[in-house]
Amino acid sequence: MKKLRNTALLIVLGASLAIAQGPRGQHHPGEMMKKHIERLDSIVDLTEEQESQIESLQEAMKIKMKDARLNKDREAMKSLRKQHKTDIEAILTDEQVDILKKSREAHRAEIKEMHKALKAYKHEQINPTLQTKRTEFDNNLSEEEKATITTLRKEVKAMRKAHKESGTKGKLSQDERKAKKEKMAAVLDPIIITHKAELEAIEEDLAPLKATWEADIKEIKAEHTDGCEGKCARRGMKHKKGRKAANNVDKTSFTYYRFLLMNIE
Repeated sequence: MKKLRNTALLIVLGASLAIAQGPRGQHHPGEMMKKHIERLDSIVDLTEEQESQIESLQEAMKIKMKDARLNKDREAMKSLRKQHKTDIEAILTDEQVDILKKSREAHRAEIKEMHKALKAYKHEQINPTLQTKRTEFDNNLSEEEKATITTLRKEVKAMRKAHKESGTKGKLSQDERKAKKEKMAAVLDPIIITHKAELEAIEEDLAPLKATWEADIKEIKAEHTDGCEGKCARRGMKHKKGRKAANNVDKTSFTYYRFLLMNIE
């Protein structure tokens, strides 16, 4: 029950973002809003009047978030989410608000434990294997290629440090992410083209292990979040593939980029 309530809280108080983004898969926005209210009701036992008021809030939020998203106004979206949470709490009684706050604290503690478990699993089970593969692959690189990768690795590390120190928590803007991708593609795609066969062989060797890793990670998340349908369920070790570069790389992705930029020292 604790996990159910914690998970529900994350989804309900983050409902503004989910609704604004539109349906995922086969879910209709109206169905999503109904589920959000049902989950909130499972925590605080809403009255019919409260359900109606929150439904109206969500309808209005959906429109406002759509406009902010179209304008790519991240600050407006952040403000709207904050206000939406405040508006929902204003509809609830003091007792209901207290239940939500306690549930949120419990959820944060649960997620913190989940992150610790995931970090430990990655450190103990995933990293050693990837490090071994990366060290073996390094023997196939020329000194020039090694130097190129080392230079880019330092640049990426410096960028992350600068963002962390600036208080942005490492989050890049859309333009910064685009520039980062273009820089990595320009530097790493030629290396990927040259060593495509070796990289594909490594991917083939790792495929069964990755399947095991994904299953284990999913199990760890389920233990801490009851399968969490919110952000935490979507965070994992899998990366998008399939971006086709202008220079005819047929399988260039952050999977390769991260592998090449891995620190093996």
